[in-house]
Amino acid sequence: MTDPVRALAAASETANRREARVEWVRATVAALREAQRAMDARCGEAVDRLSECDFERLCEEEGAKVAAIRAQIDDVIERDMWPRELYFGCV
Repeated sequence: MTDPVRALAAASETANRREARVEWVRATVAALREAQRAMDARCGEAVDRLSECDFERLCEEEGAKVAAIRAQIDDVIERDMWPRELYFGCV
C-alpha cells in the first residue's frame, strides 16, 4: 500500500519540476533571442568598418554565443537532456 503523504509529496515534486522546466525554457529562449539580437546589432554595426577577415571573425564569435544557447535547447528537444537541477529525484 502506498503512503498517501509520500504520494502527495511525489506529486508535488513532479509539478515543481515541470514548472521549473517551463521557466528554464522561457528564460533560455529569451536568452537566445537576446543573443541573436546582439549578434545582429554588432555585426550590422561592424559591416562597414571592419575588413572582410575581421568581420568574418566577429560574426563567428557572435554566432558561437548564439550556437551555445541553441545547443542547450537542442539537447532538450532532441535528447530530453535537461540541466542537472531540473531532473526529477527518481532519475
